[in-house]
Amino acid sequence: MSNRPILVIGSINMDLVIKSSFIPKPGETVIGESFYRACGGKGANQAVTISKLGGNCYFIGKIGSDSFGAELRENLIKNGVIIDYLTEDDLEPSGIAFIIVDKKGENSIVVAPGANMKLKREDVERALPIILQAGTLLIQLEIPIETVEFSLSLAKKYNLMTILNPAPVRQRIDKEIISLADIITPNRSELEKITETELKDDGDIIKAGKKILEYGVKWVIVTLGSRGVIGIGKDREIFIPAIEVSPIDTTGAGDVFNGALTLRISQGESLEKAMRFAVICAGISVTRKGAQSSIPTLEEVNNFIEKEGIEV
Repeated sequence: MSNRPILVIGSINMDLVIKSSFIPKPGETVIGESFYRACGGKGANQAVTISKLGGNCYFIGKIGSDSFGAELRENLIKNGVIIDYLTEDDLEPSGIAFIIVDKKGENSIVVAPGANMKLKREDVERALPIILQAGTLLIQLEIPIETVEFSLSLAKKYNLMTILNPAPVRQRIDKEIISLADIITPNRSELEKITETELKDDGDIIKAGKKILEYGVKWVIVTLGSRGVIGIGKDREIFIPAIEVSPIDTTGAGDVFNGALTLRISQGESLEKAMRFAVICAGISVTRKGAQSSIPTLEEVNNFIEKEGIEV
């Protein structure tokens, strides 16, 4: 089992969440049920997941010099994430996400990225001392695409395993960027946009995944929400069904999956076992509200596995 640090580069936001019976259509006003604030952002969610599950995680991101930024910083520290390379921007506010969660736990999200879009290659270069020690990089697309490409290139140069979570998917993501990833983890809609193909069934998903493999990626792991996940490799596919739970809030579930998957792969576990563990962690998270507040600890996951008699 490797003890080398895991590096997460990405976004950090304050989530402003409204619970509603349903998500309004354009032009429609709905009276919501409750409001709460939660620490989020894809990068920060993934970093907190890794840390809460026992990993040694460094986070590179950018916050504003404001009260939300201070709260986000303190929350990372509280959850054991190492923030030596978390920086502040004096001009842009901290990132904000407005989230509506319906009665089924499904969500609709709008992000005002703020300081996240000021995360530059110089901020990543500052972290070279830890990049030289790290074994794995996990990165997403809520930061400038130029920073994503530079980070993946740097990680490749120093032989880190690279995992790209292509979320939120851009109108166009260069094949060159995808080719820098060892593993890419889109959801179904992201896979559709990346490959510019309509996915009607699992056969289409596998074909689209194999198309991405042609870029040099080793595995494409597609998250399918309540159905589970499918891993697509050169010679085989791995399907892991979701665990049966009653969802309350699906916000951040994909981030929990990515963080848990990255941790277990970095520890030398087989891909199939890592996927199975990550599905369980994500399943637990949707039974709780919030993004980082819903992330289970390793003890909670182990207790759940034992209680439910799940084979991992």
